[in-house]
Amino acid sequence: MNIADFMQWIATARKHPVSLVCASICVCCALVCWYVNTDLRWLDIDHKQLQQDSDLQLAAMLSGPSVRAERLAALEATHRLEDNLVVEENLAENLWYFYKMEQQTKVHIAELQPTNSTVTNSNSLYRRVPFNIRVTGSYTQTAAFLHAIETGPRLATITSLSYRRVSPTSTNLILELSVQLLGKK
Repeated sequence: MNIADFMQWIATARKHPVSLVCASICVCCALVCWYVNTDLRWLDIDHKQLQQDSDLQLAAMLSGPSVRAERLAALEATHRLEDNLVVEENLAENLWYFYKMEQQTKVHIAELQPTNSTVTNSNSLYRRVPFNIRVTGSYTQTAAFLHAIETGPRLATITSLSYRRVSPTSTNLILELSVQLLGKK
């Protein structure tokens, strides 16, 4: 485009001022349309993100009762565990725990000795209270005694276990085991 063409445009614009205003308005409208269109894309992206956030919040609000129920179940389990912890100083109750199993399983407790407990970690919330136990009875009775220790209300860890016959001709067995019960510190 040279200067002569430019001068001709100016002359045309002076002759037709309404068309110049209309052309200017069209260009402005085109710019506004372009701006609104790009802004709508960003608004659409923001809207989708807000929709996802609101869906997550709604799901969290709807799951609130189940979270409360799970929390209550966890608290109940914790209370049940803490109620069944051994108190090392309460020797009579600790021994009675094993004697109740003796009555239920029909074995004979030949030896039941508490041993000294050691605190392994000063930060631990619980202590292990060890016992050495020797019982005699049939295989079914001794297995039931062992099962009662494993599934009883107190948390127990069996650290050693041995089975042997009372005599080569006898059907009775001797079960010797070392058990650690979880106790209060």
